[in-house]
Amino acid sequence: MKLLINEWRKYLFSVRSVIVIPLILLIILIIYFSTMHFLVAATKPSAEDYSKVFLFGITICYNFVNFITIIYASNILSSEISRGTIKFILTRPYQRYKILLAKIGAITLLMPIFMIIAVIISLLLQLLTIHHMPELGATIKYTGIYILYILAVTVFFTAFALMLSSMTSSPAFVTGCSIVYYFCASKLWATINFLYFHLPTDGWLYKLCPLNVIDLMNDAIENSAQNEFYIALLANITYACIFVLIAVLIFRRRDISLAN
Repeated sequence: MKLLINEWRKYLFSVRSVIVIPLILLIILIIYFSTMHFLVAATKPSAEDYSKVFLFGITICYNFVNFITIIYASNILSSEISRGTIKFILTRPYQRYKILLAKIGAITLLMPIFMIIAVIISLLLQLLTIHHMPELGATIKYTGIYILYILAVTVFFTAFALMLSSMTSSPAFVTGCSIVYYFCASKLWATINFLYFHLPTDGWLYKLCPLNVIDLMNDAIENSAQNEFYIALLANITYACIFVLIAVLIFRRRDISLAN
């Protein structure tokens, strides 16, 4: 618990976490809802249109939080190893796997909370600019889905970044690999399947490939069948557990004193 609290303090006392990143998101949302105000004023929107405005707004929040998740996850361990500060943590009577779990727990709790705050800001901005709130059912539904998705993506990429960080001391390398994985992994899997495997793209053997879990979650959000979404969520968490296990096995045997 002390490790988790210490990790939270790093975020709470960081100017970037508390001021800079929320300010950037606020500016983006103000621009979006101000633009929608002029579009709505020129038409006669229905209640469904107001819900679509809100949905697109929280989609912006979701993509923004996703990107921040990748940046944060890529630096939670690799930056400490490269600076050598991890050695001070290792002098305390904590097992190494607990250090990794504390880092995952801190960022996993942080990002869904950040998403909830972003949703509240979106609702307030929509009320101030468009003067009409979205449907309550749609608000609860899509907020819950996106929070679950943020949770899955956060756990997945934090575990993936920890696995890479346990092998290298370069934050830039870990960040680059995570960004490439997020944007290009599904396309790489589609290419490999097209050239070598020829698996049907609608089959679960194709869908549950670790290179395809991000697209699987994207498809599940739009899918009306709830089991599709929860299978995708379970796949993300399963692969995250595998990444964490690999990270723990490597990190326990790594000589941190060799880090610069």
